Parts: sequence; structure tokens; C-alpha cells
Amino acid sequence: MAGQTETVTQRPAAPDWERIQRHHTIAAVVYFLYGLFYFFGAQYLTSMREVGRGMSNASLFFIIGGVITVLFPLLIYSRFALALSLWWKPQAQRKTFFLSFTLLLGLLVILRVLALMRGGLYTKSPLHTAALIIAAINAVCLVRAGLSQPAWVARESQGPT
Repeated sequence: MAGQTETVTQRPAAPDWERIQRHHTIAAVVYFLYGLFYFFGAQYLTSMREVGRGMSNASLFFIIGGVITVLFPLLIYSRFALALSLWWKPQAQRKTFFLSFTLLLGLLVILRVLALMRGGLYTKSPLHTAALIIAAINAVCLVRAGLSQPAWVARESQGPT
């Protein structure tokens, strides 16, 4: 009808902390899948008796791999970061630098992708190609989550404690 107008309500934008947590949740799930892929890949190589070259103790490899597969996604999900506080002026303003575990891990996975590409291992078998693709997806998710959170946070100092 000519006299009526429609009101379109837009959904409010999610606060930054929700967006940041969503990025970290996605990165944690992808890293868990990445860990499972390498965990089952190691099981495959062990069953094929190809562990003599790279691993002297396969059970230790599986224990460390299992811990990393469980622990790292938890650290990513919790947005674990190392904090370094700096005081610019006494009793004025304190700046804290947060070194994101997720971003550091993402940079390490990028190095892993580059090593896989440089070595040409991804052409060896479909399993190696899948490892490269999964590692690249994981690196993108980790870096995206790591860069979504601010590195420097400024706040008023509460005084010496």
C-alpha cells in the first residue's frame, strides 16, 4: 500500500570479542584436525615400518604428538598470550604487549608449509599433497586468529603493586 513503509531492522554487529573468539574457535578446531591428520599419518607410517629414518622411539613420538594435538587447540581456544607490560611514565599510562601463541604457531606452520613446498614432498603421494593442503589451511586460520586480537593494550596504571 502507498501509505505504509517497511522498517528494515539490521542485525547489530557482533562485538569485537565475539569475532575474536570465533576466529580462535575455528583455528582451534582446524588445528585439532591438523593434529589428528598427522597423528594418523604417523600411525600409517609406523604400520608400514618406515619409522627407522626419522624416529628412534615411535611411542615417544605418539605421546608428544597426542599431547600437542590436545594441548595446542586448548591454548588457541583460550587465546593464550604472553604479556609484557611497559610503563612509559610513572603513575601515568601502562602499555602491555601481548605476544599471541596462536600467531606464533601460525608462523611456525607457515614455515612447515614452505618446507614441504621447497622439499617437493607434496608430489610424492596423495597423502603428502593432503598434508600440504591441510597445513596451508591451518596456517591461514591460525594467522587470521592471531592477527584479529590487538597486540598493544593501553590502560591507566593503578600505581605500584
